[in-house]
Amino acid sequence: MKNLETLLDLDFDTKVKPSPGSILIAEPFTNDDYFRRSVILICEYNEKGSFGFVLNNFLDIDFNDLSEETMEFPARVSVGGPVDINNLYYLHTYGDEIPGSQKITDLLYLGGDYKILIQRLKREKYPEKRARFFLGYSGWSEKQLDDELHTKSWAVTYPTSLDDIMDTSRDDIWHHFLEDMGGKFKIFSKFPLNPSNN
Repeated sequence: MKNLETLLDLDFDTKVKPSPGSILIAEPFTNDDYFRRSVILICEYNEKGSFGFVLNNFLDIDFNDLSEETMEFPARVSVGGPVDINNLYYLHTYGDEIPGSQKITDLLYLGGDYKILIQRLKREKYPEKRARFFLGYSGWSEKQLDDELHTKSWAVTYPTSLDDIMDTSRDDIWHHFLEDMGGKFKIFSKFPLNPSNN
């Protein structure tokens, strides 16, 4: 394991600009209780601001406790961020089959007609592969995310598969993404939460 001084000399920057469908990975030394070692899917990034959903912060709650539309849904519900935490947001893979959806990538869409989404999910053998639910979202005002990237608070990358986004069974995706990126990022992935444990 490299010592703390060596790690601090490494540049936590991929030189990649975020875009819809990209992933933000929090640098390992973040003290923010909310975003410590978080992985965030970016859904919108433009001159007016940005927003996305934290992928690795889960609630110990059943989906049916949040929705009037009940169904068997084995995936975990996530805390998408500190903004608007009383509202339920959702990603899905149905595209424009769900009216009112917003395209994030060719395979991934946001929102749309909730009742139609639930009807579709009820017919699925594995509904957790087709949708993911969040309470709240993470948002940045104009240029705020750019400023955080400039201070190297985040590394930007892209998922290698849709499972990287939709699978809620994994608790280690912060490490997973950094290890996949290799090189200096693999070193960062092995750094302990408490630097004094190094």
